[in-house]
Amino acid sequence: MLFFTGMLLPVSLVAEPANLIPDIVVQNINLENPDVDVCTEIKEDDISQGGSESDEPFFSFLDKPQEVISSGVELFAKSLDEFFSEDKVFYDTSGTYLRLRADTVWNESSGISYTGNVRLKLRLPNTKKKLKFTIESNADKRQNNTSAQTENTPAKAVKEKDYFAGVQASLGKEDGWEFKPSIGLRLSSDIELYTRLRLKRRYEFEKWSIHWNETPFWFNSTGVGLDSYLEFNRKISKDNLFRAATFARWTNKTDYFELNQTFSMFHTLSKRRAISYYVGVNGISEPSVFSQYYWIGATYRQNIHKGYLFVEIIPQIKYQKINDFHAEPSLTLRLEIIFKK
Repeated sequence: MLFFTGMLLPVSLVAEPANLIPDIVVQNINLENPDVDVCTEIKEDDISQGGSESDEPFFSFLDKPQEVISSGVELFAKSLDEFFSEDKVFYDTSGTYLRLRADTVWNESSGISYTGNVRLKLRLPNTKKKLKFTIESNADKRQNNTSAQTENTPAKAVKEKDYFAGVQASLGKEDGWEFKPSIGLRLSSDIELYTRLRLKRRYEFEKWSIHWNETPFWFNSTGVGLDSYLEFNRKISKDNLFRAATFARWTNKTDYFELNQTFSMFHTLSKRRAISYYVGVNGISEPSVFSQYYWIGATYRQNIHKGYLFVEIIPQIKYQKINDFHAEPSLTLRLEIIFKK
């Protein structure tokens, strides 16, 4: 914990990196100029090059401003996903990508423990960028809060994880859907085969950007399952984004749905710093839909070196039904390294 604190305090001593936020942020979002809104910068040339109004419906003059607003929301949401290194960035990136995470977690009941995560994607040569080799840890678990499985030592936290090695393909688009099938092996005490098909579609509606993902999967030991994810993004101001995310998982083994609903507010503080606030609820549909736990928290994220080294502070309070919804505070300190090309 002292290591993380020492890294955060001398912020003014850290050299200003050349590219602190992914390129899409630098190119499309000017966070340092509060008088310039991203929506007025995107597609400005397109607005000035409209076609003949005599050949179009009367309200067609609203079409271009609508595209500008929607594109601004989409670019802003994508830039925040890049900066916070959301899991979807790993699946959607077309190049080589490596993300390493090391977490120190303090919990009121269990004290200090550790967890970690690795995601690696390598573009395979001579495949026209269609095939990627991937390695992931705990890829079948959705970790949307800091309640991930932890261990009492860093070495054990790495050793006890399940790892997944496979090949992911990009098959292009059909009727607005992107298709990315994958096949591989789960490397645990018992090696098993798995397959997944990731389907993704994006919509733009007025000031909203909507993402819809469907991921059917099959594991040799547990059978078939389906992950569904629906995300709504809305730009509140030049620095703030609201997000509502719904997740549902069904598996043949359990024969019920695991449900998650999360509401988040992202706030950009500078090109190097951002913070998100969130509340969420987890439930299942067996025997009827009921909540298992709630959580509320925040994630402060800061780039500390050249766009690839980050630290996070994640305070969180969890309320579990099994503990009569008693408040369980926790604090996570995270060090993250990202390499991509």
